Amino acid sequence: MTEATGSVGRLNIPAVCVRSLAVSQARRTIAPTSMASDQSPPPDTRDAAQTLDDLEELLKRIPGAQKVINELRDLRALLVGRRAPRVAVLGRRGSGKSSLGNALLGRELLTVGAVEDTTVAPTWIDLAVQGRQVRWLDTPGLRAGARPERREEIARALQAERPDVLLWLFKASQVDAGVDEDLAELVVLRAAITGVDGPVPVVVVITKVDELPPTERRAPPYDCDTAKRAAIQRARDALRGHVQRVTGLELPIVAVCTWQRFVEESAVTDWRWNLDALAMEIHQALPVSAQIEAARAFERARTVRRKVAMRLVGTATSVSFVVGATPLPIADLAVLIPLQSTMLAGIVYASGRSLGPRAVSEWLAVMGATVGAGVGLREAVRAALKLIPGVGATISGAVAATGTWALGVAAVRYFIDGASAIEARADFVAAAAEGPPPDLTKPDE
Repeated sequence: MTEATGSVGRLNIPAVCVRSLAVSQARRTIAPTSMASDQSPPPDTRDAAQTLDDLEELLKRIPGAQKVINELRDLRALLVGRRAPRVAVLGRRGSGKSSLGNALLGRELLTVGAVEDTTVAPTWIDLAVQGRQVRWLDTPGLRAGARPERREEIARALQAERPDVLLWLFKASQVDAGVDEDLAELVVLRAAITGVDGPVPVVVVITKVDELPPTERRAPPYDCDTAKRAAIQRARDALRGHVQRVTGLELPIVAVCTWQRFVEESAVTDWRWNLDALAMEIHQALPVSAQIEAARAFERARTVRRKVAMRLVGTATSVSFVVGATPLPIADLAVLIPLQSTMLAGIVYASGRSLGPRAVSEWLAVMGATVGAGVGLREAVRAALKLIPGVGATISGAVAATGTWALGVAAVRYFIDGASAIEARADFVAAAAEGPPPDLTKPDE
């Protein structure tokens, strides 16, 4: 790219500069009027969409930027096209379907029944807690009450609203008790919603592992309980054999404990175990548009939230490298500020924490001069390096990427990992010194 003008495609540099200053002032975390003051608002959809659209138009003018353009489009789906995940849960009566919904969101949202079905008919419902939401298909137990029409009822509900993922639940103590018939029924239900998009992903869940021997030691964690872990592994191996034989598929199998006891909407006993692993399997099955809302919704899903947040950081870093390497001394300054602001707003939103609408600006103030001086210095160095013929542009791109990477790493440590401001500042310095991973600053072949 050789033209050094004030306009690139439809990206008007003066307009972007004005918008960037507004973004810098508001940190792109303007809360909707209907949102409580202690809630972390989503990135403003219109601002994020405009920023990403402008970036794509700019990148289209830069040779070798197609890979980054594709990443940017995924980022747009993640932030702008986001929606609640659609999860359908199937299993026998007593397999823990309602308990699993409560455990994933950390609230008593569904009625739990050990003997009688608490769900009469399959119904799509919204499970929501403080802005965190999952679209959930609540189903009656399969094979319960000798009602053959239940399969048809569930099939109609699945066809009416196609789920993103199916969870097949099996009670740990029943993985060898009539499982073949259950699996055959589940295969039929899955086939009923297989269309042009292919089959719906499936995650097999073994529930109530606390009831496996030794029963005198039921409460997790089980890290040091070799007998309990061996029993869980035997259940997993037995169910895997049945699944492979009946379905011919290699499906992920996750064992969990979901038992909680609530008093006045608060959990007074919490035996949840291995839900982070289940959340990761669900995440991997979801379309991009549902991933950030799932990361927020599932209470015990820090690994998923970190993965989503680092994806934001990685994409922003790659874009920063390409934009920073262009020969437009002002264009990167005008574009990188809204890009970094969108990245930070996305990280705060992905955290799922109640941090308030000014979380980013308050965090930057707490972080102090270390981050501000580091980013400001990189802006000045980047502009100067662009005046050096030949290698200047490449070095400038690396400096731009490093600033964005360090800022993102520090934000993830603070908002996702729960590190202190002092620890986050140290992580910023370390990330700036080490630089981003090489694959994030590698141009298209």
